[in-house]
Amino acid sequence: MGMTGRSRTLLQWLSPDSPWQLALGFTLWSVWFVGVYSGVSVACSKRWFAGAAGSGTASAALMGVTALTIVLLALAAVRCLRHAHALRGLDPAGPRRPARPDDAVGQAEGDDPPGGVPDSAFAQRRERRRFIAALSAVLHAVAAVSTLFVALPLLWLPPCL
Repeated sequence: MGMTGRSRTLLQWLSPDSPWQLALGFTLWSVWFVGVYSGVSVACSKRWFAGAAGSGTASAALMGVTALTIVLLALAAVRCLRHAHALRGLDPAGPRRPARPDDAVGQAEGDDPPGGVPDSAFAQRRERRRFIAALSAVLHAVAAVSTLFVALPLLWLPPCL
């Protein structure tokens, strides 16, 4: 059972060295931010969290969504960082072949340069991929810390004041 073209495109899009990774962390953060705060605003205006029991349930649900978002962002950061480190190291099988982590996807073009491609072009491409993966890791980590920082009021304030 082979992969369809659409599945392959999605896997390349989620690759740790895909330029889309640069925006993915803060996109997830913004979805969390808008979802949590607009959801709380609507729920409070409709008085869905009336009473202490509703307030506790709402806080637990908000903290659960926040924890899930932080975990997803942290996992994405670790994945991109491992990929960047793997691209830096060299495989003992050859001086031009970088080692890849098992979870690297979107690498259908291979690691060896095709015939006629100078080594400098191959090294430049590998460095570009490593830079994107490392920068994506940093951006995912910053988005995770931002999520935690913005969620701190959820710990001690009731959802509806």
